[in-house]
Amino acid sequence: MVVVTVHFTEDNQRWSHDFEVNEDVALRELKASMLNPPGNEEDIDSFELRLLGRRVPDFEKISEDCDLDFEYLGPEEGQIKARRDRADEHRWSELQRPFQEPPARDKSLIKVPARSPLQVPTPEAAKLPAVKGYSAQPAKRPSGATAKGPMTPLKRWEVIGGADKGGILVREGQSTTSKQLADRLSTGALVEELDLRGERLQYKRLTGSGPETGWVSLSVSGKEIVKPRPMSPEEMLTFECALSLQEELMEGFGKPEFQSALAQIIQEHPSKSGTDFLRKRTELFLTVQSVVLPRYGFEGSPKGVVQMMGAFAPHGLRAEVAWNNDQLNKLLQM
Repeated sequence: MVVVTVHFTEDNQRWSHDFEVNEDVALRELKASMLNPPGNEEDIDSFELRLLGRRVPDFEKISEDCDLDFEYLGPEEGQIKARRDRADEHRWSELQRPFQEPPARDKSLIKVPARSPLQVPTPEAAKLPAVKGYSAQPAKRPSGATAKGPMTPLKRWEVIGGADKGGILVREGQSTTSKQLADRLSTGALVEELDLRGERLQYKRLTGSGPETGWVSLSVSGKEIVKPRPMSPEEMLTFECALSLQEELMEGFGKPEFQSALAQIIQEHPSKSGTDFLRKRTELFLTVQSVVLPRYGFEGSPKGVVQMMGAFAPHGLRAEVAWNNDQLNKLLQM
């Protein structure tokens, strides 16, 4: 038997419950066993179990004790995701194929186990100033995704004027007497700043309709018609940036002093449960997250961690991201 600890959150309250299941049972069977009284297929589809903010597919096998988070979806969204799981199951081995061959590669892409190869240190070992833990191996980057670090945010602007005229006027040059282009730049369009000279903006269109490039005024008769539109952290977390963020977290979590502090907490709380354990572990995680996350536009706080995890959603099925998540789990003994 294996024990799956499921964490529930509602109205700012958090609690956990342990479920015992047979080894290598499919996640869907665990979900069915959680329903009391027993439910139908729709009830099973209506919620999902997550690991580090990512859905664990219903067909994934549970081979060791683990911690998962409960998320209610509702019947409609749940059925869509369940169908997607069924469609992915036959090609899962292809989706999870690693892009590198580091030592001791796990067979499963989304590794459910919450227990790490790290051992709780003996009292003698705990006295050492640092503990060397699991040595994480970041995923090999695919061709074309080699850029490191956070991206330089684009200087973006949004067209807010011209709704009654089909958009705003665009000219060929910086001067307001230069040739006027035939089409207008549509209201609501997003543009990238190429040059800014006083009240004149040279742009490259990103969304909307109208000339691909040209010059526009920021205001007309004192009324703003184009306003700055900074990129959100979610928009800036490209695939390359997502890999970089994971790699920086690995580096921070892998430092001996962090591993030593984590080992001490686990030694004090061998069951890895309870309010005191969760508080201490969260505070320790934030010593690294509070440094790394702001570099990518997120708050260095629990709120920023949640926001960051949500921003990873578009990259959730990328094999490199899933591999790195597994490495982070092992570093954190989750």
